[in-house]
Amino acid sequence: MAPRWLETCSVAAIALAVAACGTDAVGVQACRQVQEAQCRAAPACGVTLEPPYHTNGSAVDECIRFYDIACLHGLANNTDPGPIAVDACVAAIRGAAATGGGDCSVVVNPSTTPACAWMATSSSASDASAAASAIDSGTGDEGEVQ
Repeated sequence: MAPRWLETCSVAAIALAVAACGTDAVGVQACRQVQEAQCRAAPACGVTLEPPYHTNGSAVDECIRFYDIACLHGLANNTDPGPIAVDACVAAIRGAAATGGGDCSVVVNPSTTPACAWMATSSSASDASAAASAIDSGTGDEGEVQ
């Protein structure tokens, strides 16, 4: 039978190993939702989706699979805006593509529209939080295409 201190050390080592495998990624689901909307909207705007190159399924399918993994790192600005702001951003991307080549800059770079301003990495975290709060409270641009 192992000494008590060895059992304690073993348990502590296992707990430490499990904790080390964790992630501090913020906004993984938000990233996936926005990227999926971009992948699906790209063809309507004439945006090429290669790379990533696909050998199975469509370019849109491969784009979504690529970002499912890439988004495991979380959002670049380390801010999770919440579901209301994410839904507004996704709606803005879909709306831009639905207009048949309308403002496709939103599809290419969503942070250029107020509904997705929370994605901006060049603004301060407080600016991104303020934009997300304005959308969540209903005082900001809800991403509706006029």
